[in-house]
Amino acid sequence: MRHRLYKYYSDRKWAEAFLDGEMLFRTLSYFRDYEDANVRKDQNEGISRFRPAAGLVGYNHTQGRSFTLPHHAFESSAKADEIFVFCASTVFEENLRARFEAAVCVEITNIAAFCDRVKAALPPTATFFGRRVKYYRPTDAPEARWALPDLIATSKFDDYAWQWEYRLIFSLTDALSCEKVTTVLKPDGAADGAKSPEHPTYLLKTRGLRDICHFCQP
Repeated sequence: MRHRLYKYYSDRKWAEAFLDGEMLFRTLSYFRDYEDANVRKDQNEGISRFRPAAGLVGYNHTQGRSFTLPHHAFESSAKADEIFVFCASTVFEENLRARFEAAVCVEITNIAAFCDRVKAALPPTATFFGRRVKYYRPTDAPEARWALPDLIATSKFDDYAWQWEYRLIFSLTDALSCEKVTTVLKPDGAADGAKSPEHPTYLLKTRGLRDICHFCQP
């Protein structure tokens, strides 16, 4: 199996800019608030959700007994306005090209070199990760994910598994540090949080990528 990445672009000019070393990173909150029909938009971006079918089970230490909260979820939210993301896919296929409404696709032939080049172009204080997105169901136990913003930022509900996504993420703050999250018990039907008033972008400029990337023909 070849280890390659594929970046789908709606306009060739953005693909050419990428090959010349320009990469536009957007925040997790941008994709959470994005206005489309579950292609790029994901209202759960930056959130880890655990909702057992039988309800959340807790323990009351004062009374010495366990209890169950039916129709509740345990949510852990990362700082979605402070974590930047660049998305690609691990597969090249017509279905993705059509759903992303892509005019062109760029193949990245060396993932390690690609990540190294991006990391080298970031400020030395930035925290950076590059990894495949892990897809999960709300009934799956969160394990360590709830406390680790980098895992939250690279996890999505299995509704999005068709994207075969790989993400580069970074933060210029402490947003990717352990336990830099907000946790809540959320009942079914509770309103989602307000949209962010702004969605910062970060235009990263690295050395040209044409030695490790090339156009694919959709």
